[in-house]
Amino acid sequence: MFFLSIVSCFLRSSFEAAQQWALPVQFCQLHSLELSLIYPRHCAEDRQFVHFLLFVQLHNFPPQQVRSLVGLFDPVLQAHLSLAFQDLQVHNQTSRDPQEQLGFLRTDVAAGGSEHGGELFQVLLQSQEKQVSWKFLLHEAIVQHCPMLAVLAACLQGTDLLSCLCVWMLTSVVDTTEEATSHLTEAPQDHEWTLHDLSVIWKTLLRQGHTWVLLRGFELFQQDCPLVLVLRMFELCCDYRKFTEAKTKLLDFQRTLIALRNCGPEAAGSLPLQWVESQASVLLLTMLLRCSSQYDLHQLLQLLADVDKLLKSNGPDFRKLSQLSQLLQGSGVTLSQSLLQCISPSVQQEEFQLIVDALQTGGCYSQARQVAVLAGLPVHRLLMSQLLQEVNFHKSKWRWRRLETRVAFWKKCHRRLKADSTDPESAAQFFLSQSDAAAGPDGDQAQTNVLDIQECCLLLQLTAHWLSLLTPVPVDELQRLEKKLWFCQVQKHILTTTIEEKSMFNLLPPAITPETNEYEMFMKEFSFSNIADLNMEKYLSLEGFPEKPEELETESDLSSEERRVLAILIDQLLDKGSIHEASRVCRYFNMHNPDVWLVLCCHALACGFLVPEQQGQTSEPIETKALTQSPSLSSLSSFVMVPLHEDAVTVQIQKRVDQCRHGSSYCKQVLSLYQLSKELQCLFSHISREEPHSVLEKLLLLVQPDRFRMAKTFIKTQGLSADSVAELVSNAVVQGLLAATQELQSGERLIFRPSEGQESLIQLIRLCEDPNIVGLKLLENLNSVPLRDLNSIVELLIVAHSCFSLTCNMEGIVRVLQAARHLSHTYLAPGEHYSLLVRLLTGIGRYNEMTYIFDLLHQNHCFEMLLRKKVDRDIGQSSSLKTSLLDYIKRCLPADSEKHNMVALCFSMRREIGENHEIAARTQLKMIESQDWVVNPDLKNSLVKVLGLLKDAAESFSKDSCVHQAGRCVRAAKLITLQLHLLNQGSNLRIINLKPAEMHSAILALPQCYQVFVVAEAYSYSPDWAEILYQKVALKGHFAYLEELKCHRPLTSALFEDIFRKLDSIPSSVCSNVKRLLNHCDDVYTRYRLAYQQNLYDVTKTLLQDNKTSSYMNDRLASKAFI
Repeated sequence: MFFLSIVSCFLRSSFEAAQQWALPVQFCQLHSLELSLIYPRHCAEDRQFVHFLLFVQLHNFPPQQVRSLVGLFDPVLQAHLSLAFQDLQVHNQTSRDPQEQLGFLRTDVAAGGSEHGGELFQVLLQSQEKQVSWKFLLHEAIVQHCPMLAVLAACLQGTDLLSCLCVWMLTSVVDTTEEATSHLTEAPQDHEWTLHDLSVIWKTLLRQGHTWVLLRGFELFQQDCPLVLVLRMFELCCDYRKFTEAKTKLLDFQRTLIALRNCGPEAAGSLPLQWVESQASVLLLTMLLRCSSQYDLHQLLQLLADVDKLLKSNGPDFRKLSQLSQLLQGSGVTLSQSLLQCISPSVQQEEFQLIVDALQTGGCYSQARQVAVLAGLPVHRLLMSQLLQEVNFHKSKWRWRRLETRVAFWKKCHRRLKADSTDPESAAQFFLSQSDAAAGPDGDQAQTNVLDIQECCLLLQLTAHWLSLLTPVPVDELQRLEKKLWFCQVQKHILTTTIEEKSMFNLLPPAITPETNEYEMFMKEFSFSNIADLNMEKYLSLEGFPEKPEELETESDLSSEERRVLAILIDQLLDKGSIHEASRVCRYFNMHNPDVWLVLCCHALACGFLVPEQQGQTSEPIETKALTQSPSLSSLSSFVMVPLHEDAVTVQIQKRVDQCRHGSSYCKQVLSLYQLSKELQCLFSHISREEPHSVLEKLLLLVQPDRFRMAKTFIKTQGLSADSVAELVSNAVVQGLLAATQELQSGERLIFRPSEGQESLIQLIRLCEDPNIVGLKLLENLNSVPLRDLNSIVELLIVAHSCFSLTCNMEGIVRVLQAARHLSHTYLAPGEHYSLLVRLLTGIGRYNEMTYIFDLLHQNHCFEMLLRKKVDRDIGQSSSLKTSLLDYIKRCLPADSEKHNMVALCFSMRREIGENHEIAARTQLKMIESQDWVVNPDLKNSLVKVLGLLKDAAESFSKDSCVHQAGRCVRAAKLITLQLHLLNQGSNLRIINLKPAEMHSAILALPQCYQVFVVAEAYSYSPDWAEILYQKVALKGHFAYLEELKCHRPLTSALFEDIFRKLDSIPSSVCSNVKRLLNHCDDVYTRYRLAYQQNLYDVTKTLLQDNKTSSYMNDRLASKAFI
């Protein structure tokens, strides 16, 4: 107790307390007892690790006891003490296995360890006497090159972990301190460490490859720093090539960065986030530079492709480098080291260009193009180079001598340049440079020259096409090219004529061949006539047109032969209607053509720019304004209009039409368009400037009965495409339907009004040569109609169906039906637009495919709306609708006879009404049959109901002239009436629902003969009258029955013979009945013979003695033997 009281005077974990606790520990050692752990436990609980280390080391505590006490420290000190105790046993600092550094206390003690341990504890004791203990420990760590002291320093309170990290990494690697501290002005042990110093150490260790030191250092001193994840990723990639696991670490690093950016201010003691990102960029760049193979580099770039959006640095674009590496796979071209470093954009573009050049040299044009696009380099130069190489390749082949080969190649070149959005000027220069192509290596020179001229013409037109895309358009250059083109055309014509004249066996291919046709189509597509900037007003003007031949100067670019050929080509242009081009050619070569002059005069007259000449005068060009070219003037043919009063202009134009040898059809077109302008009451100059579809629209707006005929003629003469006409027609239909629902003003003119009827709509649709296109346009316009205007949408679907039905386009019809189904279920039925449902059904008229509308109307109790709908019977829809309705009711609503009758009555379907009544009656009879035959009021009521149904059925059948069905119902009705009569008479006899086996007994039970006839007719049964008469008359003596039968059918001898066959012997009780029955037999001889057979001798005697019969009987008996 005294000892404890002395110790309590000091702090329990102080150095003085340790001196007091030394005596108890020595006592335990002397008596071989377990050493007291009270003081070390107090040090562990108070985090006094220095006192703890000194005490256990001085008194040689067993490792087991020390191990149990270390667990009392917090986790951070536990990790540091583990490393510290390990280094206490090893003096050599250079042998550092990373796996061994994580070990705990070892039981074995190396030689010299006690001496080193004594020096270490001396340093620790000295640090206790310093004002800032951790700085002294770091100073000694550098001096003694002992990283363990940096670890111990980090455990002290108030320690700068950044300084500990720097010192630990400097002392952990040999021959690194000098290079990493070369930037310091003072000794390393006296330096205050900063982030800049850490950056230098970071880069030095990375450069030297000591990444494990960086990883262990940050794990010890900056465990929560994101750089730990990057270092682990570095280790997995570079040391182990485990790229999948490395990607996981990289994703963790990204998530950590995002979390740190969003969490607000940085925690105390943590490294700045911006500095972390900068050092991560340095590490990633080092990884790229250290890759030993292109495969590793490619894998690493794929791994780093998504880092750019997270790291704020000026390093390389990892995503772009990854894409570049992917593109270079298999090309043999490698990534240069320069691209992996931080270089200027200009240098980077140069490196990319070198790669593109290398790929192009190797023939990898596709990859070179992709790399150029990735780097933002112009691709047209690359494409030009590739095309030039392909040109040279094709020219060395024999197939180049074929025209179709050249056409196909240059067409492909044009498409590729267009697809790559090549600069028009560069593309034009490319084609122009190829227009002077040399002749082929072999073959006939003349034919080769023709082929080269054709190719030159094609290339000149391609050049002009690309030049026309420039802004502004170089008109002068285009005119120069067109003049050159026509010079080539003249040369080709002369050369072709020469070949034909020289040899009849060495002719060029016929004019109409697949390759020539393809060439002509290509020339037409890229013709100079398609360039709007060349179709200027002055070329349709008489001003500047060359004078007559006798007034021309002798100077000319062409020889007389060439001028003759050019005149022929100009005449061909006039025949094709290319007036602009013909006028330009005449001006290019200063050549007067009388037909061109006449055509221009027609234009001037129609526009009013040329005054009609008086009698005996010539026309003088007094133009005030030129006429602009419009497609309306380029392809008109004879346009038949209503005959107008012929004015002076018409007469003059007609006069020039008669004078024209070439281009007369075009003059007629001008005349027709002039007459059309009069009809539309507008100037020719105005209508000629308008687009053809605008003129067509004006035509259709005319209030004339033959406007559709006029419009169809105009479409044909103008050569309007089916697509443009379909667009106009579809827009007119949409506008007309919208106007009908929006109630536009009556003064507004429309091409189509729904009130004009179906015939007007069909005529409008037939303006387009392919009504399918109109239907497709209408379906496209559905999206432009607001959903609130459901009536217009329904009508559009109906009109679209009419378009598809005109050509039996099942695909279009299916699209309409699908749209109608969607509209019905989505909008019409939920919005209770049942009248529109009926309109949609009856307008399309495909009832079997649209039975879902029947379902919708039935479910919403609006089925009768179909019956109120007035369907046009002329179209034949009434019959189709009623048939579909009845089929639907029979299939889906078999028990709803009310709807069946309602439909039948609505459409006056009396036969169907009769069938329905008859079915109902027979159903009621089946119900009676299924029950026991018990005579009661319910039975009589049921029979009365059946009788009424049969009467109604017979009446309906008779009104529809269905005699057979009506008779069948009448016979059944008589049977029911007879059954009611029998029941009312108190009889229980059943004559309805009889089976064949029951017929005979039922008929025998009937008291009256007429009743037998009713039953027999109802069942189509033939009674056995012999048996009936035998039972009724012979046995029972009902001769009234026999008299009634005689009224309906004669009593034949055969009948009596059948009756008497049933009489084996005549009983005495019925003898009188038999004799009386024989008296009704009209055949005397049969009566005699039957009486004789039955031993009725009194009857035979009477017949022989009767004056009326005796003579006849004697003669018969005498003529044949009687047996």
